[in-house]
Amino acid sequence: MKRTQGARADTIDGDILRRLDRAVRTGGLVRVHRSIPRADRLEGFVVGVDAGWTLIARCTDIRLDGWTAVRTADIVKVRRRGDGTCLTIRALRRRGRWPVRMPDPAVRLDTLPALAESASAAFGLITLHVERHMPDVCYIGALTELRRASLRLRKVDTEARWCDGVSAFRFKDITRVEFGGHYEETLREFAGPRP
Repeated sequence: MKRTQGARADTIDGDILRRLDRAVRTGGLVRVHRSIPRADRLEGFVVGVDAGWTLIARCTDIRLDGWTAVRTADIVKVRRRGDGTCLTIRALRRRGRWPVRMPDPAVRLDTLPALAESASAAFGLITLHVERHMPDVCYIGALTELRRASLRLRKVDTEARWCDGVSAFRFKDITRVEFGGHYEETLREFAGPRP
């Protein structure tokens, strides 16, 4: 695993890293638990691991639904959800969607600015979560600017309308970044180009 400057690699449990690496190698379906109180448990396929961020191809109702990146240091448990004979993998294999791979173009996982910039360039809209402060809220929009300790997002509302102005999010508050899911793609389609 690549160690990157500024990442909290020294705080990541070695057993967690081995489980994440194994999940990437085997292509197995997993459930990921994080140390954030009341944070969602994420189910899917781990497709990339770095000391900074881990990328999971989300899987809901036996179908893939975009990608979720979480801080690797926040992961406290990785549980296998089935082997190669489970229905989810059998269905994805039959449809030519398994083994699951990184998105194309690949996104960077070493730092949050690199992740946000590469995901935004590839997918247009990104979803930000600040789960330590508001575990049940997310913000969807287009990246407009990266600063030294924060990013700016032009948000899209639930009716696919661009909001006025931009919102700032501190890097240290962002715990999860999602992109390429059915909901983000639908909002992007109906919102049209960013004003």
